[in-house]
Amino acid sequence: MTNKPSTESSLSGHRGQHLISAQQLSARLGESSLRVIDVTTHLKVLPSGDFSGVSGRADYEAGHIPSAVYLDLQNDLSDNTSPFRFTVPSVAQFESAMQLAGVSDTDTVVVYAANHPMWACRVWWLFKVFGHHQVLVLDGGLPAWQALGLALSTAIEPVPTTAYAARYQAEQVIDGDTLAGQLPSSQLCLLNALSKQQFDGVGPHYGRPGHIQGSVSTPYSRFLNDRFCFEEASALQSIFEAAGVTPDKTVATYCGGGIAAAIPIFALALLGRTENIMLYDHSLSEWAARDEWPMTTTTAPEAGA
Repeated sequence: MTNKPSTESSLSGHRGQHLISAQQLSARLGESSLRVIDVTTHLKVLPSGDFSGVSGRADYEAGHIPSAVYLDLQNDLSDNTSPFRFTVPSVAQFESAMQLAGVSDTDTVVVYAANHPMWACRVWWLFKVFGHHQVLVLDGGLPAWQALGLALSTAIEPVPTTAYAARYQAEQVIDGDTLAGQLPSSQLCLLNALSKQQFDGVGPHYGRPGHIQGSVSTPYSRFLNDRFCFEEASALQSIFEAAGVTPDKTVATYCGGGIAAAIPIFALALLGRTENIMLYDHSLSEWAARDEWPMTTTTAPEAGA
């Protein structure tokens, strides 16, 4: 990435700025400026082959990390006036959600999910979009917490309303019209975070099978181990090198609806790269519906394979 490091130690230097282990979180619970947020969400496959989001509030109520509050990604943290699910909310909506959740803009926030880290990474990215930099993802999510035998809580306690001021960072989001106008571009590295099968046009799709012409396959699963913890820095570096990500290129990521696309952005942050990176918010949910925007099922090597 930027000034390519030569050792695993130097590559890992940014990890603690974005990830927190279950053991580390357990030691910090109770800190006055620490807020823990459960953002568990589930995907449901529709008869059309598309997906819908299902709230994980029931999972939260059944057992969560003590002191954690629950935020519903679709209802609390997405613009529900948009025809596309999980659309980035307005500044006012994001501020309201944080205020009601008891989060101040000076707090350190830890986000986690009970099932898959893509939900936590999406919310981590949203915090970055709204100018909140002290935010961490729980590595391995709730299963990592449970694996250590740490206690869960079913208590749902009211939290005091706080003051919160968001600062929207427009350069971190790209829309379909802008992306279509930039392609093809030798200065843009477009990463597809869906599975290689979906990239090739096999399996569930979003109206048209395949991928945006010119994009590279970097499946979100490649960034994670079998415990849903993020791979070590050198493995992440190899994926991006194989995808052609270099310091001089702008990076844009996409998936089906803008959730899994947050994982490669998070992985880049673990390597110290946070500039000139964008997420295509509506992803294939929008692109596949616009027949004039090119898609292909032509296969290409999987990055890092």
